[in-house]
Amino acid sequence: MTFDLVVRGGRVVTAHEDYLADIAVAGGAIAAIGSGLRGAREIDASGKLVIPGAIDGHVHMRTERPTSVYDDDWDTGTIAAAFGGVTAIVDQAQVEPGTTLADGVAKRLAEAEAKAVVDYGLHVNLREPNIERIAEFEALVARGMPSFKFYMTYDTYKVPDDVLFAGMQEVGRLGGLAIVHAENDVMIAELERQHAAAGRTGARANAAARPPEFEGEAVHRALAMARVAGARTLIFHVTAADAVRELAAAKGRGQVAFGEAVLHYLMLTIDATDEPVSGTALDVGPPLRDETHRRCLWEALASGALDIISTDHGPRRRVRAADGTVTTPPGTSGVEVRLALAHTFGVRAGRLSPRRWVEVCCTRPAEVFGLARKGRILPGYDADLVVFDPDRRVTLSHTNLHSNIDHSTYEGVEVVGYPVVTIGRGEVLVQDGELQVAPGRGRFVERSY
Repeated sequence: MTFDLVVRGGRVVTAHEDYLADIAVAGGAIAAIGSGLRGAREIDASGKLVIPGAIDGHVHMRTERPTSVYDDDWDTGTIAAAFGGVTAIVDQAQVEPGTTLADGVAKRLAEAEAKAVVDYGLHVNLREPNIERIAEFEALVARGMPSFKFYMTYDTYKVPDDVLFAGMQEVGRLGGLAIVHAENDVMIAELERQHAAAGRTGARANAAARPPEFEGEAVHRALAMARVAGARTLIFHVTAADAVRELAAAKGRGQVAFGEAVLHYLMLTIDATDEPVSGTALDVGPPLRDETHRRCLWEALASGALDIISTDHGPRRRVRAADGTVTTPPGTSGVEVRLALAHTFGVRAGRLSPRRWVEVCCTRPAEVFGLARKGRILPGYDADLVVFDPDRRVTLSHTNLHSNIDHSTYEGVEVVGYPVVTIGRGEVLVQDGELQVAPGRGRFVERSY
């Protein structure tokens, strides 16, 4: 039998297995796994790894002004994703207050339709303290958007605890996923007031107003509400050992709770904010921490206390002020480099096994976000595959990456191991450093649990 495509002779690494095999594709799905398979098109993966397509469930592909100034849109951002071995993303519909959730979702889907190169889904953000909006969740779950994000901080995003709890109750009733940006807004505001009164400004002052103890408290509170509400819950961008302990305790008592490690918290410490031009991009919330917390995140990924690696990809171009000063607005680039960085600083550094690397970048995200046909190399699953050269050395730079920015968060970092072929639903997206498809081939994926 001749298949549409065969990836031949690679070392297949999944979350559960590690073996040599050919992988055959027919009709966009994995059709067979074995040896001696033949296809109308064949890709030689000898000496390379073959893994499931990576999934990034925390990105911001939007450029609308004035509310956002991110510089990757659905086209440039998903092209970068494809070059980085990412075959699916879950972006966000950050619905403006006063707008129905359905209208906000429709706007985001219309923006993506003709541009996305990889498959995509949407989380829906509740941004107004309006319990009546919660009644709109059910229709969105029916449309394949079962995950809802809640902020516990930021003036234009936060919802009070009573709305958060009611939202979690509805998410629990519907069998969805509550996603929480967990920080203690009231205490942050008080510490910010104190720092301002003392004349302390900048990234380190902002970080000092968000101590790890407060993140731990907010995660504890969010998980307590989720437990009473009966809602599956994901804590976005865990940065502190205090928060890791709360997640581990929740898992230990049988609560369905997940934790996300974001790339820049794994790679960088607060010291990176001291660089006068690029450091301003890292004045983010939650803040970068010190080495103790960074090390804890890697250990939590290895142990299972944290479940996935995402990027919070939302880069911004540098800006020049009237006085000539150049700064970079907050936001990081990561969607193209996550697999390579996690391989270099996770697998090669001895922090993660190859199978755990695949699990936290590919398989577990599919499970957490309800992408039922993705994240695994098994017959019947979408043929989302990456041929990864574990020995290829690349020095990261905005000049050899594909985001629409003039710098990289990881400028000058050398990685060992890099994607060389990306396949989405059996279609070769990237090969030999060249994009093989046109914007708009990505599909909206309905998700469910």
